[in-house]
Amino acid sequence: MADAAKPTLHLVKLCVGVSAIEELQAWIDYRLEQRRINGDEVVQKHTTRMIPKRAEELLAGGSLYWVIKGNIQIRQHLVDIRPFTDNE
Repeated sequence: MADAAKPTLHLVKLCVGVSAIEELQAWIDYRLEQRRINGDEVVQKHTTRMIPKRAEELLAGGSLYWVIKGNIQIRQHLVDIRPFTDNE
């Protein structure tokens, strides 16, 4: 008997401090412009405290779903998961 196909794995994150899709878009645009001004790689990033344990599964077609005002309102395709360590 063949193994059943695994369902696609997604992330769901609360978009704290944002009350509308347009507000999140403005924040993303601002951050991208700041990266351009600073000479950094101009890509949208979301930093979180913990790297997902199932990163390989997430990158196999998964998405990041943003919850705004108690509802999933935005879907972003995941293109990479990179470890990040800050000064703390």
